[in-house]
Amino acid sequence: MGLTCSRLAEAIFQKLFLEASQSRQLHGNGHACVKLCSFVQQCAKSSDEALKRWAFAESLSKKLFHFYLEWYEHDPHRALRLVLDVLVASSASNPCPEAGRVVKSHILEILVSIITGKSAQQLTKSGLQCLDHFLNKRVLKLADIALEYKKVEPSVADLPSLSTATLDETAADYVGFTLDIWKQWLQDALAQNPDLLEDIKNYVLAPMFKTDKDSSLKLLELFSRSQPLTTFENDLTDQRLLLQLAALELGKKHGMVEEPSKSGIVPQPAAKRVILEESLLDRLLAYPSVSVRSSAFSLLVSSQATTKPFSEVAFDLLRKHLAAFHTDYDAKVRNEVLGHTKNLIKRAKNVITVAQRSLVAHQSAGVGDRPPPKKKFGPEVALKDASEARVVLDRHEAFLNWYMSFLRNELLPTTSYQRHITAIKAALLLLKVGKHAGDTDDNVDKDIAKELSSDDIWVRLLLDLLLDPFDDVRDGAATILTLLPLGAAGSDTVTSTRLLEVLRAFCVRASNLADRTGRADHGDGAARSQGLLCSWISKPDMQIALLTEILERVEFKISKAEDDLGHAAIESPVHADFAAISYVWQGIAKGTFNESQLESIHHLQRRIFFCAQQIWFVVKHVLCDDSPEGHLPEELEDIEGLDTKDLLSYSFRAIHESSNLLRLLVGTIRLRSVTGAPFPPLDVFRETGYLTFEQLASLRHRGAFSTVSYTFTTCCQLTQQLKEVYSEIDDSENLLRDWYQGAIGCIMTQASTTRRSAGIPSLIAAVLTANAISPSFDEVYGTLEKIGRKPVRMSQTDGSNLPQVHALNSLREIFRSSLLSRKAEGYLARTLHLAATSLKSEVWAIRNCGLLLLRSLIDSLLGTGESKAAIESGWDGHSVRISYKKYPTLPGVILSLLRSADKTLDQASQSGAAEAVFPALDIIRRAGPPEEHRSELRKHIEGYLGSRLWHVREIAARTLCSFLLQEDWAREIGRLLGESGRITNRLHGTLLTAKFVLERKRDLGINLVSDSASVKILLEHLSAQQQPIVRCPELQAAHLEIINLLSCLGCHDLVAKVHLPSKSLGHCDSSSALMNLHTSLKVIHDAAASGDVNRLRTQFLTALGSDINTASRMLETIPEVWISVDNVGTRTALCGLYLEAFTVSSAPEVRTRALTNLGSLMDGMLGRENATLPHVEQLDGVWNQLQKGEINPALSCAVIQTSGTIMAALVSCGAGSIPNMASRLRSWGDMLSESLDVDNPFDTRYAAASALKSFFTGATTHSWGTDYLPCLSALYDSLIDDDEEVRETAALAASAIMGTPAIAPTAADSLVPWLLKQFGESPEFQSRMICRMVGQPYSHDDDFWLTPAEDQLRKALDFDDSLFAAEEQNLFIDEVRETARWRGAFAETLRLAGRISDGPLGCLKTWVEAGLKCFIGLARKEEDSPLGWTSDQHVFAVCARILLCAVATIQASGEHAGATAELLEELREVGGQTKLHGSLLAMAALGAQA
Repeated sequence: MGLTCSRLAEAIFQKLFLEASQSRQLHGNGHACVKLCSFVQQCAKSSDEALKRWAFAESLSKKLFHFYLEWYEHDPHRALRLVLDVLVASSASNPCPEAGRVVKSHILEILVSIITGKSAQQLTKSGLQCLDHFLNKRVLKLADIALEYKKVEPSVADLPSLSTATLDETAADYVGFTLDIWKQWLQDALAQNPDLLEDIKNYVLAPMFKTDKDSSLKLLELFSRSQPLTTFENDLTDQRLLLQLAALELGKKHGMVEEPSKSGIVPQPAAKRVILEESLLDRLLAYPSVSVRSSAFSLLVSSQATTKPFSEVAFDLLRKHLAAFHTDYDAKVRNEVLGHTKNLIKRAKNVITVAQRSLVAHQSAGVGDRPPPKKKFGPEVALKDASEARVVLDRHEAFLNWYMSFLRNELLPTTSYQRHITAIKAALLLLKVGKHAGDTDDNVDKDIAKELSSDDIWVRLLLDLLLDPFDDVRDGAATILTLLPLGAAGSDTVTSTRLLEVLRAFCVRASNLADRTGRADHGDGAARSQGLLCSWISKPDMQIALLTEILERVEFKISKAEDDLGHAAIESPVHADFAAISYVWQGIAKGTFNESQLESIHHLQRRIFFCAQQIWFVVKHVLCDDSPEGHLPEELEDIEGLDTKDLLSYSFRAIHESSNLLRLLVGTIRLRSVTGAPFPPLDVFRETGYLTFEQLASLRHRGAFSTVSYTFTTCCQLTQQLKEVYSEIDDSENLLRDWYQGAIGCIMTQASTTRRSAGIPSLIAAVLTANAISPSFDEVYGTLEKIGRKPVRMSQTDGSNLPQVHALNSLREIFRSSLLSRKAEGYLARTLHLAATSLKSEVWAIRNCGLLLLRSLIDSLLGTGESKAAIESGWDGHSVRISYKKYPTLPGVILSLLRSADKTLDQASQSGAAEAVFPALDIIRRAGPPEEHRSELRKHIEGYLGSRLWHVREIAARTLCSFLLQEDWAREIGRLLGESGRITNRLHGTLLTAKFVLERKRDLGINLVSDSASVKILLEHLSAQQQPIVRCPELQAAHLEIINLLSCLGCHDLVAKVHLPSKSLGHCDSSSALMNLHTSLKVIHDAAASGDVNRLRTQFLTALGSDINTASRMLETIPEVWISVDNVGTRTALCGLYLEAFTVSSAPEVRTRALTNLGSLMDGMLGRENATLPHVEQLDGVWNQLQKGEINPALSCAVIQTSGTIMAALVSCGAGSIPNMASRLRSWGDMLSESLDVDNPFDTRYAAASALKSFFTGATTHSWGTDYLPCLSALYDSLIDDDEEVRETAALAASAIMGTPAIAPTAADSLVPWLLKQFGESPEFQSRMICRMVGQPYSHDDDFWLTPAEDQLRKALDFDDSLFAAEEQNLFIDEVRETARWRGAFAETLRLAGRISDGPLGCLKTWVEAGLKCFIGLARKEEDSPLGWTSDQHVFAVCARILLCAVATIQASGEHAGATAELLEELREVGGQTKLHGSLLAMAALGAQA
């Protein structure tokens, strides 16, 4: 009976196991796994002994164990925990102890081999999870794992930390294995592989924090005390910091880490928490590494619960550092910051809600006679009393108010794009993140919305940003404004009315500005304002009236264009009005209407289509010209102010926006079919399809037909649901079939004198996206294939009508389309055949289209997401790039391509061979060789090594690497060398193969030193071929290149044993420049191995006399090769060599490289003990020699960059030993200031920043006299440069001065008070400070003067209304931030001076008062409002400078402010009456507060 039960159980188990396996493959919900485990568990509890033995059998346990590993690795379903429970029971509670030990031993062996990488199975994730579970259940012990690990990895058997480790069951640690050692192991592992951070966090630290709190606290204490902030550039330090931050953040989420607090109160119980240090967080939030800064921000805002209050220290740190996060140039970093910001906002809002609820509870408890029962659960319980709740509430509300004010200031006209877009996205988070812990982000926070809508400054800034140059800023501003009435304005009639009035006035101004400039951003902003107006007026009749008003304006402009296109292009652009209708229609399309309203809408829809059709007729002749970019009709040439770009911009944008409008119009059909929906009439849809078809068939402007293509695609897709909307449509009408036949007609009849087909491929692709039964994909593909295969001879055509070109291009478009590529995969092999056939055509256009099609097919096979470096490097020997089983005919197609190329190689046309062979070789090179036809493919590729064309040999050699990566590469190369005999081309191809194999192994991180046997074999085969190699200089060059490459890879000892013929080691007297180059490079390696600088010098001077390029390449190679030869004598000798190279040669290339090498070498020598730097006379000789030769841009940058190192060396010698050191410093600083001018190219500015970094990091002692002011001023300029690389380099220099690593914004903030401390009493510093406050360059004139504010305002008000405005050179700098930053230094200077004197400080007072008078005059003359005269960033900047300087003057003068205070008060009164920009009035209000 027991045996029968066991067999029955086995049968049931097999059935359930099969179902669970199938569920795993189909990513099921785990029910089958639950059934399987429940069945085994029930059997284990059976009273039948045989059934119980079956349930605990080791074979069954092993099967379940492997089942778990494979499923969990790919789909970690929670039902799989039941499998682990079964395995735990089988190991620890097995009725048969021996069977339990066998199961446990098997599980331990498999898990250790998987986790240590010894197993062929890649199941690390499931292995770690399983091991963690068994440790937690006490089935396995750490001692068991240590013993098994020593068996698997014998190399660790003698490690003290493992061999002496004995487990004390009552202790937390192993003897000899401390948390310090474990922490060091984690750091070392992360240093070797930075990608392990997430794995360490999730699979090492997280389980430990869950299960062993005491040890976790000890580890967190270690991390909290660790402050490795001693270096400025150290990737290892960054990795340790990231591990430290990850551990602390994880500990904080587990409630074991607390934020620092000013009160000094330690949370209870004190022993159960780790308190973060404020100083540590402060430095980490400004750390140069982006990853460290982001992790520190995440640590600060993370918490165990979203209702846990922030400490006051946390808020202070956020106030200090948030601005720097918003300025980051990298969009990825800003998105990470926004993710942390969302957590910050959510936590702050949740705490406010909890505190408010707690206050209400405490108040209600004091009202009645009996207090309510104490609530035992809920976050408000943490707030002990009403006073604590009030303190927490006030603190968080104050921060939220500050944060809203901060975001508002980030939207000022002078701030950068990065700050604009980050602030807008953060404001959206403020609006959407809910107040309660369980809220979603679907609703709008009405309190925030009300506060925004009632703040005129917010509304003004957002409206102005509707015309921002960047589309995402415009879109974000419009989104925020759209949310306001729904959550705030709609519930407040007064606010709604005021906002509508403001918006209507703004729409008028925006439309006028768009007509005046014709710019795309202005037009889009004006259109968005109309769409916003439509969303704010919710009444259907008013929306229809708005649409009618805009449409009438479009009709008037089109009629003007029909009469006079030239003047209309300049004066009356239509794109903004078409876009306005689009935005308005998006609002109307969401509503429902009655019959009369629908009739009006249908009439408007017909008028809209008519306008789109008429503008097409007007500009058709411009966009359909074969060269539209340079086309200006003769009748328009005499119109003043009109050129080709004006006419083309008008025409393209008109078609672009009108086509977008038509797409939105017909796209309404996609909306749900409800009564009253504003679907377009059927005739409008039909005519739209035919109009876009005509446009695609005739357009030649690429931008225009890409837009129209999108509209036509929409029409094609909508044909499949017309019946659902238009019941009256005739069954016999098939618009898609008509358009398809029309497209085929275009293919057969449209002329094609080039390889291009204009919009025809888009017509075909659009028809296919409809996914219709007729025409089907197979039908369309078959027709195109038939046309493409039709043979044509040059004698039969003049090239004016080639349907094959259009067919091939249409197929290419199909494979490039994201909507069709998946369906096209089944036709890939047929298309490869077609492309291969086209490469044999006599007609160049067909061959070229076939090649382009082949390239698209390769992209379809291999993807397009790789970097250029990854594409060029090729296959890595392991990854599966193409599943050849998925494309079984692909190897055969590749082989046929190579065969056809073989035939071409026998003919005279070698270029034809290259065209045919490259695509086939490229597939193998990037994806690896297929197993099918492998030997024959290899045979053909090896044949190309002997091609007469160098580039064919090269690509063949690179492709052959894919075969050799997994083979005995050295012997295979030896075979190829032997088969080459004395054939020069074949030998050269084989040598190229050897070089590329070595380079690929280097790129893959393979250490050739450990593979010395293969290197020896390669060298032996090369030595055997010396005789034929010596006959040809190119072969010698390739041979020497391999030798030099091996030396670079650490194999010079092996290379040195190889005897090379004297001809290969002779002087640079060969006729082959390549031979001379590699001979010279060989000498560099040999000289480095022996430390012989004299030999190196001799070879260099010889090369310098014969070939400048060889000499320059030698200088480039010397630092790389000689880096291992690091001693005082060698460094000194190399400095002499570089100085001699600079002196002897007049070639800019040599001088550039010599100076660069000299600067890098001296940078490393500065600060070292016993460093022998070049003499002052030698360094001075560098500047004298510059006068004797040509200076190109590269040499100029090298001079600037090296100047910092030289100046650091001079300063290190001591000011007393260098004549005129003060004047040298001044002249050098002035030179750097000129180099950092915004109009200079990036290379010049970066060289200046690098010079500053070398100077301030190299010279450790400075006197800090006023002679340093020019270079310190240049340093500040580089900290606010437009390019991130310049700012980062400058930040390193500033960090060296401050003594703490910091990013550029933080360094700039710190540098100003540091300068004040060092030079506060210096008149020169005061003059420079005043110049920065008023935005004026500093001048060395004896008489200090300031450009009058009136002149600055006049220049700023000169608006550039050209079609393409000149972009600002520095978009990072913020004039308001600069003035505010220096205002603090100004106030402190005045405090020290005691009064405003007649010097620079008094000059500022005069400038301010004159500026205020001019400002008041402008404010009286012209009313300001959204998009008013102060909305321009240049005008706003000047006005802000005047106001902030006035406030600074008043604050410093106190009661003696006098006229300045009166003028500022007058400006406030006038500004309030004329609707002056609220941000400017807020700045002026600071003066009243002073």
